[in-house]
Parts: sequence; structure tokens; C-alpha cells
Amino acid sequence: MNLFKVFKGTAEEVKLNPNVGTFSWILHRLSGLMLLAYLFAHMWVLGSAQSGPAEFDERLKLVQSPLFHFLEIGLILVIFYHMINGLAITIMDFANISQSHKKIVLISVIIFALVAIVVVSVMLPRALHHFTSGGAHAIS
Repeated sequence: MNLFKVFKGTAEEVKLNPNVGTFSWILHRLSGLMLLAYLFAHMWVLGSAQSGPAEFDERLKLVQSPLFHFLEIGLILVIFYHMINGLAITIMDFANISQSHKKIVLISVIIFALVAIVVVSVMLPRALHHFTSGGAHAIS
């Protein structure tokens, strides 16, 4: 399957229907692809446990760098965006209120913003600590 076929027609859709629902739909697809990429990377690291502790520790050390502590913040934000947007889509579909999609998207954006503030305020000091200390401790 050609990955670009997934986004075939997206540019035309944005031109024909440039509203918050369209951009929410595009971001939902992109966040889903990011989560899929993370899943493969996660399985790559965990799969190395089959090769023994030395191989697992080597791969784990690679993803315990200060850069990856910042990327963890992005991962959590992508997870929450995808979850909140998916819940909004589900509510619109099952409650048959898609005519109010702009209000629902606005509510989901506000919820996501609040979650993002909490996530960044909790995780950023940890990431900065690991960045300034050189990431000496893999798990703390």
C-alpha cells in the first residue's frame, strides 16, 4: 500500500471545505500515523530483549538520551490529542450532533490545551533535568 494514497484528496478536501472539522480530521490522521511509528519503534526496543540483556540495554540507552525525554513530551501530547479528538468524533457520531462540530471541536481543543499545560508543566522539568545532567540516570 502506498502511504501517499492515504492522503490522496486531502488537498482538494481542504480547498473545498476549509473548516475546523477538516483540519481536525487531517491532524487526527497525522497523529495516528505518528502513534503507529512510535509503536514500531517501541516494539523494536522491546524486541531486543529476545537477544539478551546486553542488546536490550544498548537499545534502551539509545532512547534514554536527553533528546528522547523531550520527544516523550511530544508523544504524550500526540496520544492525548488523538484520544480527545477521537472521543469528540465518537460523541458527534453516536449522539448525531455533527451539525455542532465546530462547538465540539472547540471544546476538545480547550480540553487538549488544559491537558497540554499539565503535561508540559509536569514533564518539562524532568526533561530539562535530564538534559542538564546529561541523562546519567535512565530511570528516575
